[in-house]
Amino acid sequence: MSVYTCNCCGIQFETSEAQRAHMKSDWHRYNLKRRVANLPAVAEGIFLSKVQALTKDETEESGKNKQLTKKELRRREKEALLEKKRQLLKLAEENARENMQKQSQKQAERGDLREESTDAKVGQEPAEPTESTTSTEDELTEEQLAEKLMQQKIANKVDIPLNECFFCSKKFQSIEDNLEHMFKDHGFYIPEQKYLVDRDGLLKYIAEKIGLGNVCLVCNYQGRSVEAVRAHMLAKRHCRIPYEEQDDQLEISEFYDFTTSYGTFDKSNDAGNADDWEDVDSADDGVESEEDLPQEALYHDGVDLHLPTGIKVGHRSLQRYYKQNLKPEKILSEGQGTLVAADTRSFLTMLNKKDVQVQQRVWQTEVKDKKRHDKRAAKFVNNQPHYRDQLLQ
Repeated sequence: MSVYTCNCCGIQFETSEAQRAHMKSDWHRYNLKRRVANLPAVAEGIFLSKVQALTKDETEESGKNKQLTKKELRRREKEALLEKKRQLLKLAEENARENMQKQSQKQAERGDLREESTDAKVGQEPAEPTESTTSTEDELTEEQLAEKLMQQKIANKVDIPLNECFFCSKKFQSIEDNLEHMFKDHGFYIPEQKYLVDRDGLLKYIAEKIGLGNVCLVCNYQGRSVEAVRAHMLAKRHCRIPYEEQDDQLEISEFYDFTTSYGTFDKSNDAGNADDWEDVDSADDGVESEEDLPQEALYHDGVDLHLPTGIKVGHRSLQRYYKQNLKPEKILSEGQGTLVAADTRSFLTMLNKKDVQVQQRVWQTEVKDKKRHDKRAAKFVNNQPHYRDQLLQ
């Protein structure tokens, strides 16, 4: 009976299949590596115990690495930041409540002192403090809260003089220099200066809007301070007076006067001769004239206002378009259209086939010459007539 052995591991097998399966195992490979390193072979039990120990260490290391990944660290940092923000918000809320309570107590004490002084003058006993004087901020109405906020804004008001820039707080000698600076550096432009009546009033209104209200001129963003609003306007390029919509125009309309843009009515020409006029009974003819006018024709198409008399009235913003004298559009018949098309064909430049072919050949030769020149330049780019080794110098 033939016996199959493994000289490396020192094991015998009954069949060749078992020997081949052993040769493919990790244990046999491990013993082969030890044999190459002139080390004795290891039993199968010791090998399995070493494998188990290694797998445990690998699992522990992988678990540690999973916990210390970049994603996990970022998540923990975000959680810590959120927790800090929550704590800061809580502290800010508590401080605000304490401040409001102190203010309400001070107001209540002032009210008590006033009542005591009046009672002392009259000779009566001091009255007891009512519930309204001891009310806290939570019991205040919306109007009272709005009044308190307005008082705080007035207390924190920043007076911006007219010779100081509204956006970068630079001071100048005159208002004209300030306007020139704001126009060149920030793009601040006053619209419709031709009809502007109260320039200083408009500038004061803008200064109060920024200094008192802390409001952006364009988007009505309300900041906590003047510096915040200025930074917002500089970052968003909102350093201008909005004048596109009707609400924006009405906001600053009190500083303008557009009466000079209205048409003047010449009474001398309109009066004419008195003989040309006829007396009409207002009772009868007035009703008939109102009935004769087509009221359906009075409408606005978005551009012009169509009156019942057939007259179109336009806005003064479209004045430059109404002043144009354009030629009326001609409606051509079918025969006239063919004649115009035939006349325009005569203006086309006729191309000669031979000239076109010659031009194409010239272009082809130019492209070939350019390619040839580039190839030659690339071929001899490293060609040096004299070469000296720098190490031998």
